[in-house]
Amino acid sequence: MSNTGRKKKLASFNCDQRMWEQFIACCNSKGTTATATLIEFIDLYLGDSQDNVDTTGGKDLDERLDSKMKASVEKYLIASNKSHNSPTNETIRAICERLDKLESQLSSESNSNQTTAIDNLADLSQKVEGTCARMTQLAEAIIKIQNYLNNQQKRGQKSYYKNSSFQGHTPRMQPLTEEGLASRLGVSEETVRKERIKLPPPLFVAWCKGKDRAGKVWEFNENTGLYQPAS
Repeated sequence: MSNTGRKKKLASFNCDQRMWEQFIACCNSKGTTATATLIEFIDLYLGDSQDNVDTTGGKDLDERLDSKMKASVEKYLIASNKSHNSPTNETIRAICERLDKLESQLSSESNSNQTTAIDNLADLSQKVEGTCARMTQLAEAIIKIQNYLNNQQKRGQKSYYKNSSFQGHTPRMQPLTEEGLASRLGVSEETVRKERIKLPPPLFVAWCKGKDRAGKVWEFNENTGLYQPAS
């Protein structure tokens, strides 16, 4: 850089010659110079408007693209109106009709499938409810059978305990009179009395055992005057 005036420096940089010439021409067409444009750009870039500088090019580019697209569309529409029955337009209309028809078919099939799915879901729900009801009935039947078997088992146990208690507690033989003992032994009262008097107690007990049908032994109790089973 070199001095070009007070507080100024001459800046130089490498640039494509054609690009530089186009830049100068563009600046001149807008009523300014390349130097003034570069200085303004540097001021903006170094100042608070740096973001504005960074976005200006993109914004202008988008606007130019939008304008070109609009111009192309308008041009196509004008040409389409002038040649309404051209093969291209006919093809486009045919494609649009096919797309509309396809969209209608897809919508119809979607509604039909949705209805079928709802019906199938309702049938499935009914089948599930029926199965649950049958399972409930089966469970109740199993519970009743189990209760019946448990009751039968308890009754059998009670009957067994009753029989065991009866067998374990045989009624004790009651003392007999002389007449009762004679009848049990199958002899007369006089014979019983005679044998009791003439035989010692142990021999009388043995004599009674020999005469008793069940082999019971009997002895005479002088205090009560009765014949009682000997232990």
